[in-house]
Amino acid sequence: MVAGPVGIGFPTSASGVTTIDGCDLLVGFSKFINDYWASETTSAGSGTFNTLVDTKLARFGDDQILDFYVRITESGSNLEYEVRRISQFIAATGTIFVDPPFTETVASGSDYQIHRYDPSVKFECLDEARLRDDVFEHAFRLIYDDTTTSDGITDSYDVNPDIRSGPMYIFVEDPQSITPEWNVLSNPVGNTTASWTTVGLTATVVNESNIDRLIPKYDTSCMKLSSAAAVTGTFSQVVGSMSITAAQAAGRRMTFGAWVYSYDASGVKLQFTDDSGDTASSLHGGTGWELLTVEKTISQTNTTTLTAAIIVAGGTAGVTAYFNRAWVYFGDANVIQDVYPWRDAHLLRRDATTQRVKLAWVPVTGRQIRMVGRQYLSALGTVPSTQCTNTMELDEGSAQILYGAAAEILYEREGLTTEEFESIARRIQIIDRKKDATNAWGYIIPQVPMIRSPYQ
Repeated sequence: MVAGPVGIGFPTSASGVTTIDGCDLLVGFSKFINDYWASETTSAGSGTFNTLVDTKLARFGDDQILDFYVRITESGSNLEYEVRRISQFIAATGTIFVDPPFTETVASGSDYQIHRYDPSVKFECLDEARLRDDVFEHAFRLIYDDTTTSDGITDSYDVNPDIRSGPMYIFVEDPQSITPEWNVLSNPVGNTTASWTTVGLTATVVNESNIDRLIPKYDTSCMKLSSAAAVTGTFSQVVGSMSITAAQAAGRRMTFGAWVYSYDASGVKLQFTDDSGDTASSLHGGTGWELLTVEKTISQTNTTTLTAAIIVAGGTAGVTAYFNRAWVYFGDANVIQDVYPWRDAHLLRRDATTQRVKLAWVPVTGRQIRMVGRQYLSALGTVPSTQCTNTMELDEGSAQILYGAAAEILYEREGLTTEEFESIARRIQIIDRKKDATNAWGYIIPQVPMIRSPYQ
């Protein structure tokens, strides 16, 4: 996925996707509908917790902001994200009275916002707008699903329900070699315990069989790792068995990666250890074969330790996992992750009843099948403490599309029409005209010619 421009309040996630958090979306939406005021208090509120004082509010008349909402945004305050309705306002002193009272006194210097419409309703409108078809066509999450492994028999596979639209394309894995000179592991295939140390688990070599079309993934044999209940086992290789020394790794960015098979979603991970300590991969998702990777910048003073380990936590009933092919090398994880070439992309057919895709060929046994599709933007939710930090996969341009749809929903809820807000209505109309020309993600899928697959 290609990120859009990154600005203040528009961070880029580790996956390269530009996101906007709920707080910034609330501000952006509020400004879009001309309903935003932010300031900080100039004096402490009353001991009865029902006032907020800011002399800058004198710009408003006594009745102008009645029944508006005040939202505390002071970071770290016990009042952060509390919202109260304004029941009385004295312009001369800049004093707001709220009902019901806050849970404690509003301190001097506290940041706050004023909204004509309840901020919780605005959040609801943003979440509802992301589900509208006219928004989904232009602002969405791209889903890359790599959880399907070919059995070499069928040309029909289930579609992950996370892919709501599509999949648009399918890619067949082009496996990375296990024996390049840059892979410093010994015996990385998983067909022997030589050079590996087993602690707390049972390691068994599993040989290829026509009965089992999924294990091993690539080779004629792989390693089965079984950990008993309540036991965390490790299958590790120390630097003494690798083709480098611990000192050679000092100050270098390194990757440990391995293909691991498991249907336990919380018990298997990779771990990389140097003189400074351990760094772990994310937990295996429990979907079958998954490529786990962990990147680590090795300690600048590293001299003795460099260990790559597969960790299998037995849980309450024990866990069994398999691994077939592992790598330790200098560089980033994309060397072994980017194994889905565009030249092998194909358009798909999807049955709307069975939610399966039928390919025009049968992929080779053990190859991962990547499905690329779309899903709704992530929701902000309804919990004040998290909806502000939750994010949507948007940039500044695509956010305008969301704001326009959310504004229409808000006005419908409030029993109003956009004709009552001429400038906002014009803004919504401009956005509607621009939608067809807007590529919300900056992502263009190459046109792949429909050629005969090399995997037939």
